[in-house]
Amino acid sequence: MSLLTQDARSVGRQLTADVAIVGAGPVGCVAALAWARRGVRVCVIDAGCAPTRLAGEWLHPTGASVLSHLGVDLTKQGVPHACGRGFAIFPAGSTPIVLSYVGGELGVGCQHHWLVQALHATMAQIPNIHVIHGYRVVDVGPGKVVAVCARRAHSVTLRSDWVVGADGRQSVVRQKLGYAGNGRPVSYMAGFLIPAAVLPYPEHGNVFLGGPGPVLAFRVNATQARVCFDVPADRVMWIRHPHELVRAYRSILPGPIADACQKALETDAPAVAANQLLRRRYYGRGKMALIGDAVGHCHPLCAVGMSVGFLDAVTLAESATVEEFAAKRYFAGRVPELLSMGLYDLFVSSDPGSVELRQAVYQLWRTSAAARHDTMRLLAVRETRRLALGITFARLLSAASRQIVRELLTRSWSRSLAAVCGLGRWGGWFAREMIVA
Repeated sequence: MSLLTQDARSVGRQLTADVAIVGAGPVGCVAALAWARRGVRVCVIDAGCAPTRLAGEWLHPTGASVLSHLGVDLTKQGVPHACGRGFAIFPAGSTPIVLSYVGGELGVGCQHHWLVQALHATMAQIPNIHVIHGYRVVDVGPGKVVAVCARRAHSVTLRSDWVVGADGRQSVVRQKLGYAGNGRPVSYMAGFLIPAAVLPYPEHGNVFLGGPGPVLAFRVNATQARVCFDVPADRVMWIRHPHELVRAYRSILPGPIADACQKALETDAPAVAANQLLRRRYYGRGKMALIGDAVGHCHPLCAVGMSVGFLDAVTLAESATVEEFAAKRYFAGRVPELLSMGLYDLFVSSDPGSVELRQAVYQLWRTSAAARHDTMRLLAVRETRRLALGITFARLLSAASRQIVRELLTRSWSRSLAAVCGLGRWGGWFAREMIVA
């Protein structure tokens, strides 16, 4: 029930809570549920948003287990969703590589608005969680949040011990804390809904590589699948002309998927989102904290965003101070961010070093169960130690170097040198990022 239900006509109403959460998306809702389990009074401010926007729709087992622990049961609530066993990678011109979650764990595919609806329904059953619907935050400071409802010309001032920014990339709380909030544009995403039956691996996320950008396709319920086209920033015209977009990627897609996307355009335009990079460095100060995309965000190809945000939320609820929270989450959040950045750049780069490293990755995944295990532990946000990421990356560089040496006598020296320089660039990038971390 909303705190405003008691007196919806009041203007400038004063409210109190132990924790004020700005943002009622998945991460904000998880934060509210985590805090409420500790017996505190939580108020969530929900500005409202487009109900079917293209946002996080694949949840790794780590995130799915957080939902289960907090009492969110998509099956019992009748929410359309599908389980996922991992990923099937389709390198251009070769057979697919199946990367399954370790131990038979399951991820979840679910349209964003259905997930939000399930979380809101769960919160509605908890007496010490209150939601202020349709109010936009206009001012925030230590212990205070001011929000307005333009439709009714109402305002509310909320006093609380904690203020939590779960308000995404354009976070008002982040701005008030004085942190730079402009992410670096990376690419665009165009999303289609198609019949799930056309997926080659219906129980996995299907990743098609070798085109202008990667394509990710996965089930979001028993009958439908989401297909996400990564569109380079310099090809934005394809967003305005989606038929050309599908034609540009047709060579890397199975015919039934490309045909289904073309058919989907007969009834609706694709959903569109911008992909940006904002490094996860600042978590707040005092008793003003940031979680999820308000901390930072990266390319969604690895689908780590929601799981990382959920872990932010539950860790904050268990922390006595922002400093304690930040200490727990800084490196744990940086590891999946680096993995996502590195894999995306690797899959789209065309320089000789990237090509060699990419082929080494494919070969390791095909031949080494240990490499598949380590990759999926990192990808599923089950493993967040820098050492584990460093060992995995070093193994890939070593395999690529050996491959260059073996092929040295059968290729031009200039190309081999370019490949070696490219691998050096990758090694330097990783070392710098680890130092920054």
